[in-house]
Amino acid sequence: MSLYKIAKLYVEMKPKYSRLLNQAKFYITTDDCLADIVFDDDIDLSVIEFQKKNSHLSLDEAEYIIYGSKFYNELIKHNGFLLHSSCVIVDNYAYMFSAPSGTGKSTHTQLYLKVFGNRAKILNDDKPAILINNNEIVAYGTPFSGKTNLNINESYPIKGICFIERDSKNHIEQMPIIKAIYSIYDQTIRPTDENRADLLFQYIEKVVENIPVYKLYCNMEDEAALVSFNKMNKK
Repeated sequence: MSLYKIAKLYVEMKPKYSRLLNQAKFYITTDDCLADIVFDDDIDLSVIEFQKKNSHLSLDEAEYIIYGSKFYNELIKHNGFLLHSSCVIVDNYAYMFSAPSGTGKSTHTQLYLKVFGNRAKILNDDKPAILINNNEIVAYGTPFSGKTNLNINESYPIKGICFIERDSKNHIEQMPIIKAIYSIYDQTIRPTDENRADLLFQYIEKVVENIPVYKLYCNMEDEAALVSFNKMNKK
């Protein structure tokens, strides 16, 4: 077993296949401490069973998915949760763009890299973690970043969250709190355990009370990045 530090948590795991090994290597720590999350040998059986049920996946892909799923389920017990989104950093603040797969969230954050140049970087392209640190809401990179390896082992306070919808013209509006809660809930892991489900809703409510959540209607032109950025930075 190796010890990793992912989203403030010490995680003991033993990946076997190249994808997770390569993406997790930047999270290895030499800190001498007890693990917050331990993946025992039973996870290997889960990977094999999952791959058998999903024969289009390799064992490499199955391991990556199973570890990610189990990590984010455990994260709920530690003041955090997953938001299915692409998270971009500009001037040391995190901006999270969420949408169903194929809508263009990654395309939008790539526009940020184009428009803002060295001021911008991708924290995680698909599955960043959100943690509540006292009264601060922080986005963390994790080795679990969907189909890409775009993730870095860093953390930044969240400036805004956007849900994307394609449109011919770019415009953005702040979402009502109730709609924001259920939009976030729709784009995260939803635990079957009642206690974890209650915790998840508490975290989401805390997020929307402290972080503005927007609906962004956008095309894929450079202006779209400026529209979302300017709105989220408007006092």
